[in-house]
Amino acid sequence: MLTEDRGIGITEALHGSAQDPILVLFALLTQLGDVWFLFLGGGVLYVAGDKFPRWGVDRRRALFVLGLLLTYVALIGVLKQFFLLPRPAGAGEPPVVEWIPSLFQPAFASTSTGDGPGFPSGHALGTTMVWGGFALVVVENKLSYLWLGVAGAVAGIISLSRLVLGVHYLVDVVVGAGLGLVILGVLYAITDRGTVPGRVLLVAVAIAALGLLQGVSFESVAVLGSTVGAWLVWRGIADSTPAHPSNRWVVGAGFAVLGLAGGFFTLLYALEPPLMVTFSGSAIAVGGAVVAPLAGEKLLDR
Repeated sequence: MLTEDRGIGITEALHGSAQDPILVLFALLTQLGDVWFLFLGGGVLYVAGDKFPRWGVDRRRALFVLGLLLTYVALIGVLKQFFLLPRPAGAGEPPVVEWIPSLFQPAFASTSTGDGPGFPSGHALGTTMVWGGFALVVVENKLSYLWLGVAGAVAGIISLSRLVLGVHYLVDVVVGAGLGLVILGVLYAITDRGTVPGRVLLVAVAIAALGLLQGVSFESVAVLGSTVGAWLVWRGIADSTPAHPSNRWVVGAGFAVLGLAGGFFTLLYALEPPLMVTFSGSAIAVGGAVVAPLAGEKLLDR
């Protein structure tokens, strides 16, 4: 199964029979497992803490979810570079959907295609880890089964979307989701049910360092900088960061800092500066996201 010819006809059948509206729908749904969406959701949960309506949690457990995202990003780079297995033929070619306005064609092309190595599926791995982690930390009573079911459904839909869009084989998403479950369980245990997020951040640093050993590139340096920045900042502010925001005003200020950090990181990816700038800039950007709740508190105090 782990060969270049690992398809068993499922992707070809689903992608080949999908009509234009279905392709557009799944191109939208697959964004629920994209890095930008997972970062946004995890960041909002982390900054808002228990002020997040209905689903708020202790900020340390929310940072565990963000740590899962960083671990996933580091790990998927290592795995794909290790296996170097290609995607299905035509994965990089966007479907021709003529009724989409030309203004939105680039966005559709970006969301409906895939490039680089294809095994395992990053969307399946990341969705299982981050959505599963969210379900574990948000509710710990009898409703946990409901939330785990929701997380499983989302992971299933996103995995299906990768097949319908023709960017992965079935084995890619099955292995990605299965590996995500195992890693989530291990990290949840070693972080004492998500209450010691520094441990998952340290795991992310170790995996990112391994990725750098595989090859020095913009991506590997950015990932290492991001994980190091998050871990170092949290080490410095863990005892100072309130587990629960004092009011909604400080949450708003924290969101402003989070937005600046995210915008700076986006700029780095757009410019792809020299590697030293990439490392330090990534560390500052992701470290800024980690410090956002405390920064919000300090800004309102002043």
